[in-house]
Amino acid sequence: MSEDATTLMARDETSGRTYPMVLERVFFVLAIVGFFVLQPVVMEAVDDPSWASFAAGWCGLPIALMFASELLGRLMQRMLSN
Repeated sequence: MSEDATTLMARDETSGRTYPMVLERVFFVLAIVGFFVLQPVVMEAVDDPSWASFAAGWCGLPIALMFASELLGRLMQRMLSN
């Protein structure tokens, strides 16, 4: 078997710049920490003490933070990729 590294289409490819995965993980950890910091604030900001505050604090906030984290990661990937 040959030692040459080839792709499925047998084309020559060059490696691009390395992606800073550490920064994306930092954004993810900040989103988790932000949830624990912001969750009581969001629950208190919603005046209705029933399902609306529960939905905002336990459903809406994590979705919004994960969306923001993913958006920052994709923007960073777009700016730093070749």
